[in-house]
Order: sequence, then structure tokens, then C-alpha cells
Amino acid sequence: MADRAPKAGYLRRPRALRSESRSLWSWCTLPVRGAATLISITWNPFAAFFEAVMWREAKKPGRPFQGGWDSMAGQQACAILPRTKNSTAVMMQVTDRHVQIVYVSRARSFTGEPGPVEVGWATDLRNVSYIRDRSDVVGGDHEIGFVDGSWRSVLFAGHGWSGIASAFPVRLSHLDPVPTQG
Repeated sequence: MADRAPKAGYLRRPRALRSESRSLWSWCTLPVRGAATLISITWNPFAAFFEAVMWREAKKPGRPFQGGWDSMAGQQACAILPRTKNSTAVMMQVTDRHVQIVYVSRARSFTGEPGPVEVGWATDLRNVSYIRDRSDVVGGDHEIGFVDGSWRSVLFAGHGWSGIASAFPVRLSHLDPVPTQG
């Protein structure tokens, strides 16, 4: 959802889809994924040095996160990257009353039924004070501000992403000042 945002530590992240055990497909592909991880590690110290110092991607402008891990933005950031045994799609749903992070299992049963769905984080829409379009930084980038003064950068991508911002009550452009808590 946001590639510039910091990642929460392993123990801060929530467990997702606890009822689901590791699928047969994930057990079968475990050696392949392990070998791919080993191949991606560079053993040449000179290449590692040049990659770390000179071939680094330019840092993107703007701050991606404000507030601690216990703030509303921090709780949402923790929920974006869950702990799970299987491959899981993480989606944000915005309804007329709630904003929530939902985990959808990509593992299917032997009968072909889709895997389970679980809500990982939810808050009332009234707890979101604004959404600010930050297309000046990256296309589809938005800041979601919460009533506790924290905010976090979220990248909306995929089909229909431009309509997500219209579901929030207060929409700002990147030129508008951020509302302050009185």
C-alpha cells in the first residue's frame, strides 16, 4: 500500500488468518522460495559495497508517516503487513461508516473454494480527519490523517483506485493546508 512507509517490527504486526494452516502448495514451494532467497544474496563484497553506496535508488520526497506505532496511523501501518503462514492479499475497504484493512487468503481448498477472509484493523470513518492527494510525490499517493494528529502515506493502485478518495468526507489537494486539531 505504501512503499515509502516504515515497516513495523515482526512482533508488532498482527497475526492474520490464524485458523488457516500452511497449505500444501506453500509447503511444496518452500524449497524453491528458499533457493531464490539464497540466489538473490550477493556474495561479492565489492558488488555489495557499490550497490549500497552508489547504485542506491534516490530517496522519494516527503515523509511517509507521522505518529508513533501506538497512534491510529501506526496501528494501520502495522496491520498492512500481517504475520501469516500463507500468501495473503491485503486490501483496504472504505464504507459509509468504517475504514478497515482486510486479509484475503490466496490459498484455495481442494474443492476450489476461495480461502477465508478476515478483518485485521478497523476504525470508524469519523476517526479519519482528512485524505490528502499527494500525486505531486507519486501518482496515486495519498495521506490519510486521523483525529489523533497522526497520518500515513498510502498508495492506491489497481483498477478503480481514483474513486477511493471520494469515499472519505474531507478531501484535500497537495496545495491545501493540513487541518489542525483544535
